[in-house]
Amino acid sequence: MEHEETYLLMMDALDGELAEAQHSELEAHLRACPSCLQEWQALLAVHTLLQQTPALSPAVDFAQRTLARLPNRRVRIWTLTAIYALLLLGGILPLALAVWLVFILRPVLSEPTILSSISQSIGQALQVMGTIVWALLAGLGEMVVQQPAIVGWLLVLLGIISIWGGVSRQLIFQTSPRQTS
Repeated sequence: MEHEETYLLMMDALDGELAEAQHSELEAHLRACPSCLQEWQALLAVHTLLQQTPALSPAVDFAQRTLARLPNRRVRIWTLTAIYALLLLGGILPLALAVWLVFILRPVLSEPTILSSISQSIGQALQVMGTIVWALLAGLGEMVVQQPAIVGWLLVLLGIISIWGGVSRQLIFQTSPRQTS
């Protein structure tokens, strides 16, 4: 008999649910296996201790004291309502402010000179950003031409990072044998 089966028989014996044939099988195994006999004696000692321990009951006013410590439902509802109202206003208020500004500034924004100057400013800003991006890319290209080993090292580092990312993902999401049984 396997030790796991013996352990299950021990649990059934403690619960008083062991048949006579299984009881004799358990006794035969306990006579032959000293480690299981030691385990059985320890289980019996703990079982006897638990049976002799008096059951504890909570204090008489335990329920009233616990209920008194719980937060007031009405206060909680008002607090949640205030939080939701603030969140709603936080989302609506900027929208209302933008609509108000459009109505206030509509006469000013409808002037053709102002619109043309705004579009010229936006165009110049986009041109400056394009020049900056182009200079960065040109500098990067020149660095690659002058120092090709840097690109190789970057590719090696990216490979190492991706490999270890996959390994860590497998280790994290792998189910252990204890969890599946």
